[in-house]
Amino acid sequence: MSVSGSPLFPALSLVSVLVAGSALYFVQQQQPEPVPVQTQASFDPSRLEESISALRQEVMSLQSKLDSMDIAAAEKSDAMVETEGEENRVQLRAIEAERITAAVEAVMEERGVELANQAQRRAKIEDRRTGMSRWIGNARTKLPNLYDQIAEKMELDPETEMAVEEILETGFERMTILSEELLNGDFPEEEEAQMVAEIQGEIRQEVGTLIGELDEVLNPAQMVQLGQIYGEEVDPRIGQGIVNNGNEGDSEEETQN
Repeated sequence: MSVSGSPLFPALSLVSVLVAGSALYFVQQQQPEPVPVQTQASFDPSRLEESISALRQEVMSLQSKLDSMDIAAAEKSDAMVETEGEENRVQLRAIEAERITAAVEAVMEERGVELANQAQRRAKIEDRRTGMSRWIGNARTKLPNLYDQIAEKMELDPETEMAVEEILETGFERMTILSEELLNGDFPEEEEAQMVAEIQGEIRQEVGTLIGELDEVLNPAQMVQLGQIYGEEVDPRIGQGIVNNGNEGDSEEETQN
């Protein structure tokens, strides 16, 4: 800020001019009066110049202080404007961050639902693969005890008893091969569910084949008895299937008779 731009400059300049003018007027108007004894001392203009110079220095000092105050005020104003601008930028960034976060959360929620559905489908497929494999493995480990119960409770001739054991062993051997394929097969993801269902269907067909082969070497009463023993020692569902086959045979015989 310039000196002339200060609000106090006109007043200070006027004071300076008045003081200087008054001093000059006083010098010009004052006439020396004769003194009988003493000679009057001459006026020293250097003192007046010193006073004027000091006054000017004071005016310049005041103006410098005013300039400093104006500069400080301007800097404070700029700082306030800059602070307000920074606050606005922070608010805008916060709003943008919230918008981005909301968009990301929406995508993640949608993706999360999709992943959850995929995981659920995968769990069902895995359960079907491992569940049937466990069922076949558990049943096969119980066959030796089943043979003991057949020998103890059923009055079969050795040839028939051996044929029953052979049918059961062969049937479970075929089902074990299928269960291993079911459990360890590397199926394409898009075809896995269908292929698992097909193998499960083949295993069920093997169960039906096993019951049909037993029906060829046992009469209906023996099938019912075997089914009851099988249900107690191995698996109730397959045991009931053998019993049902025996009952159907009894019905057919009664119809024929």
